[in-house]
Amino acid sequence: MVLATLDLADGLRDDGAIAMKTVVPIAALAFLVAAGPAALRGEEAHASLYVVDRSEEFAETGGACLPYSPEEKAGPSREILAIAKGLPGSTIFMIAFDRDAPYLGLAPVLVEQTEDSKPARFPGEGGVWPYERTPALVELFVAVFDKADPELAKIAEYAEWLGDALKEKNEVEALLHAEVIKKRLSNLLRQRSVDDYRVKFGDGLSSLRLPPSSKAAVTRGTPSDPLLDPSKREPKASLAAVRRGLKTLDEEWREDSRPIPYGLASPGILVFPVTPPPAP
Repeated sequence: MVLATLDLADGLRDDGAIAMKTVVPIAALAFLVAAGPAALRGEEAHASLYVVDRSEEFAETGGACLPYSPEEKAGPSREILAIAKGLPGSTIFMIAFDRDAPYLGLAPVLVEQTEDSKPARFPGEGGVWPYERTPALVELFVAVFDKADPELAKIAEYAEWLGDALKEKNEVEALLHAEVIKKRLSNLLRQRSVDDYRVKFGDGLSSLRLPPSSKAAVTRGTPSDPLLDPSKREPKASLAAVRRGLKTLDEEWREDSRPIPYGLASPGILVFPVTPPPAP
């Protein structure tokens, strides 16, 4: 009888151990699903594009930052400025193209993101993008890579070579490196859906054209953005953004930003099309 009792107790212990072994993985899986979001989904960076008006009337705030729209008029005191930030462990890459060449010889910006990083800006330090006139279309690429992304090393390598060629004013070398960078970015774009990367300002689309049916799928049913859709803007709407000063932009730019989803081996990319401004 004593032996039978011990056997029964051992059996209960074995069953309990098996049950515990089963419960632990289930609990772990339940945690991943509940926290799913951090463990199973990709992350997000954000980017904004502005027309900065440095007229004397806005000198106190360093300049008035207006969310970019094709309806914003050009001027001798106006510049284009992009600003972006990713989570710690990511890297932000920004470059502007006039067809395949770096626009105005502006060097690309490549910034590793840490806990203490300020938002990255394009053009980088010392660069200026005057908003007086532009070619038919300038494409500003904003890309975000996870630090372990295998594509990041190649982009960084070509970006360094391009920066060196621009400093040396070697136009041939600069064009060759820029063409490679744009090709690599374009290949990454083709792996993502249109909604992930195309920024739409009214009817302005990037030059990576889609068949008419695909274009319709993008534009049909898309909620309008009153800041960016000219047909929805109030005549004085841009003046409201004057209160967003250049000196305080680091704290305020997220309010105007676009999300850029990304993940490991899945870089996020936005293309901001900058078109010729309307005549003054």
